Amino acid sequence: MAPRAICVKFRRTYQIREVSGRCSPQHALGDFMPERSSALSRRPVSPAEVLILARHPRVVAAARAAAQRVSGLTPRLTESAQEALVHLSRPGLPPRRVVLEPEAVGTAWTELLSTIDDPALTDAMVFVAAEGGQVPDGVAALPPEAEELERALAETTGRPRRIPLRSAEALAAGLDRGALLVRYQPIVDIASRRLVMVEALSRWRGSPMAHSPQSFLPQLERAGLSRALAVAVVSRAAQDFGTLAPELGIKVAVNVSLEQLLQIDLKVWIARARMTGHLPPQNLSVELTEDMPVRDLSVLRRAIGRLADQGIDVHLDDLTMDDGRMHLIRLPFSGIKLDKGLVMRLPEDARARRFVQRVVDHADRHGQYVVAEGVAEERLWQAVAALGVHRAQGFWVGRPLPHSVLPAWRRSWAGGHRG
Repeated sequence: MAPRAICVKFRRTYQIREVSGRCSPQHALGDFMPERSSALSRRPVSPAEVLILARHPRVVAAARAAAQRVSGLTPRLTESAQEALVHLSRPGLPPRRVVLEPEAVGTAWTELLSTIDDPALTDAMVFVAAEGGQVPDGVAALPPEAEELERALAETTGRPRRIPLRSAEALAAGLDRGALLVRYQPIVDIASRRLVMVEALSRWRGSPMAHSPQSFLPQLERAGLSRALAVAVVSRAAQDFGTLAPELGIKVAVNVSLEQLLQIDLKVWIARARMTGHLPPQNLSVELTEDMPVRDLSVLRRAIGRLADQGIDVHLDDLTMDDGRMHLIRLPFSGIKLDKGLVMRLPEDARARRFVQRVVDHADRHGQYVVAEGVAEERLWQAVAALGVHRAQGFWVGRPLPHSVLPAWRRSWAGGHRG
């Protein structure tokens, strides 16, 4: 079987110029840097790599810094005043089991653009993914396909900007016309390494990139559209996972605020949103965000119970050491999520480790699970595992993905691939 590959070319505008199903480094680079394409064509193509070509030393330094900040990837960099060549290759990934996670590539590019002052100094970015030899039975060749890759890369390239919307009417119209995108970050059981849950994370469709929550959530909240956003996320998750979640045996977690959780009609609109994709209630989970203090524990207890009656569990999100919500862990939450800032401190901070150990001990006594957020590197995985934390979420495990890529990610994770 001939090698399979996907090439994606970028010009200075950072728009995808070409996506082709067959390519080589020479094909990818020939019209950008003809003097370099011949030498590069003789170099073996890694299973997944990014070439960032630049003609300025400052961009070379920025490329190195960007590569080093992208967790779960192994950067190898050659540098000169004329070229920055960044390889972002998958550690431990056999060359015949290629699983591409396009957000990882987009993250590297966004990191680069956010570091340099003048992105016009960068001539091109070329993404090359290749597979050689026979494709094993049951292993998809280069998932996702070129169209999905193009779309995902387009969503994650460019400089972050606040969405250009001002009025409540414009925001509501954006929700109605499908401007909301949802990506799903894997959560795995640490002991078995099995995928058990994904968290639904919202993005706002934009060009050339999708906007992160920080750029649109405050505007939606000010416009009184928090409920509409929550309904849209649950509906999208139900449509994406109505059959996939039961097939994979996982739950889909969605974020709700305390105000929304306490509303008496919460179970009604969640049920309606679920049924847009026939997502079973036992495959849905709710995360209570940390937006406001709880004044009446009995009211919150009843709200958790209303969802539990439907088969939907609730967990407490983003717990920190100095959290005024610590008393809430006595409520019948199914799980407790540790804030990523707390998780990052564990290897060096004994006080943080003692705090997490207390939370884990409490969870074990009350039949709850503890999730560590922000597990961005192996040492953090090892730190939370040593403390008995039950589940992990973070870039070392997997980045937020389109739902269609999740089965391929799961095969890759089961085969020993990280991030």
